[in-house]
Amino acid sequence: MGPSFAFIGFGEAGSNVSEGLLGAGIERIKTYDLLFDNPDERERMLARAAEIGVEAADTIEDAVSGVDIVFSTVTCSACLDVATEAAKHLNPQQYYLDFNSISPGKKRKVRDLIKPSGAHFVEGSVMANVPGNAHRVPMFIGGDGGEAFVQMVKPYGMDVTFIQEEVGQASACKMVRSVMMKGIEALYLECMQAARHFDIEDEVLDSVVESMKGRDWREKCDFNMPRTVIHAARRSDEMYNVAETLREIGHEPRMSTACAETLRWCASLGLKEKYKDGPADSYSEVLDAIEEAKRSA
Repeated sequence: MGPSFAFIGFGEAGSNVSEGLLGAGIERIKTYDLLFDNPDERERMLARAAEIGVEAADTIEDAVSGVDIVFSTVTCSACLDVATEAAKHLNPQQYYLDFNSISPGKKRKVRDLIKPSGAHFVEGSVMANVPGNAHRVPMFIGGDGGEAFVQMVKPYGMDVTFIQEEVGQASACKMVRSVMMKGIEALYLECMQAARHFDIEDEVLDSVVESMKGRDWREKCDFNMPRTVIHAARRSDEMYNVAETLREIGHEPRMSTACAETLRWCASLGLKEKYKDGPADSYSEVLDAIEEAKRSA
């Protein structure tokens, strides 16, 4: 019998990884999400858990009880509070993996919060999009429980690479990568809004494709922008953690801060609710929605 799991946080990451693990042969997964306590969201969230085959718990304590591996898949801003609560109910036989995109310094704070419980800490850094990859999303792993965790989950197809026991290096890989990857998302937002204003969208994208051969930048624009407006708040939080990472090593995060602020502005438009049932079909539809949201503000 394989390991059992709990996911604290059942959003995009938690639900996708859970579904993948169950498909790979894991027999038991439990979850708790703060939205289970929200009357407006509870029914939808519980239906999603039931559809996948995940046991919904009423509290963090219920979720972590009796499982081998606990994943924290929450927002960046919630990771410390979740670790504080989870540590009250963990035991030395369990593994606690922080899946969140946070700075190395904050990841060490999570480790320190978990340490009194005796549970093994696993630093997880996700190096690609979870949707489309599910439990096979590439992850860099650290922490005192990292090597054992890798051995436990590799038979189920998880793409995990142990970096080192000391916490921080795996998170640094994610944070530094995000300077580029989330920066591109913010550039798309600013570039294509201006292109729409001048009615030169095709001309701009054709020129970018010609100048930066090797990728279909129009296709990436159609992929990135619809997802950016849904996940802008979470990605903004990640970029503030990227900025924190750079400050930790004495660098001024000019580009990362600008990216975080652009994504925070995007989140303020409220388009996550508009597209809660699925992303827009194209960047052009997103631009229309942005203009409509600005007019309504």
